[in-house]
Amino acid sequence: MLSMTNNKFCVILAGGIGLRLWPASRQSKPKQFIDILGKGETLLQATYKRVSKMVDRENILISTNEQYKDLVLLQLPQITEQNILLEPVRKNTLPSATWATVEIIHRNPNATVLVVPSDQYIDNEDVFHDDVNKAFSYVEKENRILSLGIMPNSPETNYGYIQMDEPNGVNIYKVRTFLEKPEEKFAKMFVENHEFLWNTGIFLWNAKTFLNYVQNRWLQFEDIFGTKDVENLDQRKKNEIVKDVFAVCPNLTIENVCLEHNGITDVMQCRFGWFDIGSWLTVYKAMPKNEQQNVVMTDNAMLYDCCKCLVKTSKDKLVVIQGLDDFLVVEDNNTLVICKKNDEKSIRKFVNDVMLNIGEQYI
Repeated sequence: MLSMTNNKFCVILAGGIGLRLWPASRQSKPKQFIDILGKGETLLQATYKRVSKMVDRENILISTNEQYKDLVLLQLPQITEQNILLEPVRKNTLPSATWATVEIIHRNPNATVLVVPSDQYIDNEDVFHDDVNKAFSYVEKENRILSLGIMPNSPETNYGYIQMDEPNGVNIYKVRTFLEKPEEKFAKMFVENHEFLWNTGIFLWNAKTFLNYVQNRWLQFEDIFGTKDVENLDQRKKNEIVKDVFAVCPNLTIENVCLEHNGITDVMQCRFGWFDIGSWLTVYKAMPKNEQQNVVMTDNAMLYDCCKCLVKTSKDKLVVIQGLDDFLVVEDNNTLVICKKNDEKSIRKFVNDVMLNIGEQYI
């Protein structure tokens, strides 16, 4: 029986595939389950350890695809099966967050919920804990959804940008607009005018506030469960939550619902260092570099006249590279990829071409 004395809960979203980090990230073992940064722990393990310093472990839930259940149990032996929410189909983050919040409100009607992706790198965890604890305090008192944002320091076109409106607390602002992955000219404008924050994909809410908002705008719980009072569903209804929520819930992101339709959402300007580990370029930016601005993630590599490259290969292989500038060299299992580091569209093309012409055993 879970404790009812602590109202803080956390949902770790760990269901994605992450093929922009191919060939290291595969369908059978996506990026959240691998040590993509060479830190001695997987992204999921790092995320779990980070949030467990703020939230009781029995209140941390993992939402992932049903095919990854064994990976979660292997990497997080301290977690119980009842805290692993197995998504029956691949959908976006709104169904995952909604299902998890319904599960949480059954355990504690007064719950506040932290939702975090499993594929991020946080540079200063002490500051992260301080910011998140302040965010928890805010959603405990206010009937608002809160997103966490970071002041951008470069015009990234793969991030979402949240425009701040009038203040609604200390370093907290109402959301004016949200733009996902803008063109570079707009990203530069957003960085220069200091009104926009990077969207981290981290959200907090009071469980009742979020579910009331979702059912008023996006779902009809009465049609799904036969009642709007989802806190007090009988056990039979509760056991049907997975199938019903995933079947009916729109295939949308949390951002689609909470930021683009933002009447109830605020954003906190946070101070921790943050990287969304979504591509090899982001991995390069997050890692320390040598004098030639290379990131070498193997013990047995010899580079000659190379600069601004990322090299990640198996430990048992010697790698000798000459004359590459701004290249990616990644080897994993049965696949070696050598390409321009900044060309993420090509990674997608490589994956599609391999699946069509060679076979899924390489993906």
